Amino acid sequence: MTLGDSRPRLLHDKVCLITGAGAGIGAAVARRFSAEGAVLWLNDIDGDALAIVVEETGGTGMAGDASDPKFVATWVNEAARAHGRIDVLYNNVGVSRPGRIGDITEAEWRLQQRTTLDTCFFATSAVIPHMLANGGGSIVSMSSGAGIGGQYGLGAYAAAKAGVISLMETVATEYGDERIRANSVTPGPTATAPLLAYLDQQPGGTDAHTTDLKLARLTQPAEVAATVTWLASD
Repeated sequence: MTLGDSRPRLLHDKVCLITGAGAGIGAAVARRFSAEGAVLWLNDIDGDALAIVVEETGGTGMAGDASDPKFVATWVNEAARAHGRIDVLYNNVGVSRPGRIGDITEAEWRLQQRTTLDTCFFATSAVIPHMLANGGGSIVSMSSGAGIGGQYGLGAYAAAKAGVISLMETVATEYGDERIRANSVTPGPTATAPLLAYLDQQPGGTDAHTTDLKLARLTQPAEVAATVTWLASD
C-alpha cells in the first residue's frame, strides 16, 4: 500500500504488536500499519504465512501460539527489549466453529474461548506494564458483530467476542487515567479466506449471503484495517 505524502503518517516510529498477522484482517492491519510508519512486531501460529507478511512489511516476526501465556510473555518482552517500549497492541486472533448451543462439544467451546478470548487477555495483560512504563498506549482488539446480542449458529464464538468487548471496556475503565486506551472493533462479515471458503459451500454462495446486508457486499479487510489504524493512532 502506498499513501500520499501530503499528511503525516499516523503511526510514525510507534512500536506496534499484532497477533494473527499472517493472513486476513491481521495481514491487512500489518500492511496499513507499515504504510503509516510503524515499527512492526508480528505474530502468527503459521510461520510460513507470517514470513511472507514480515518480508512484505519489513517487520519482525515470531511464530507461536498466542493462546500460550508463556509464549505471549516472551513475545511481548522481546519486543520491549528490542525497542525500549510498546505503543500499540492489536489483538487479531480468533476462530469460529458453527453449531447451535445444544450441539457444541466441550472441545469446540474450549477451542473458541481459548483462541478468541484467552489470546486477547494474555497479550493485553502482558503489554500493560510496558505501556504504563512508557506513559500510555493503545490496545485494539478484534471483536465481531456476533458479539453484540449473539448470533444464530455461532453461540460459542459470539460469547467469546462479547467477552472481548467487555475486556476492552474494563481495560479502558481501569487504565484510561493512565493514558492507556482500549477499544474493540466489531465488523460484520468480512472477505477473509475462511469466510469465503465457508460461503462457497452454502446454497447460493457469497451472493446469497450478502443480499440482506446493508452494504449488499462483504467488508474488505483493508477497510477494517483503516479503522484499526485510526484507533491505534494518537
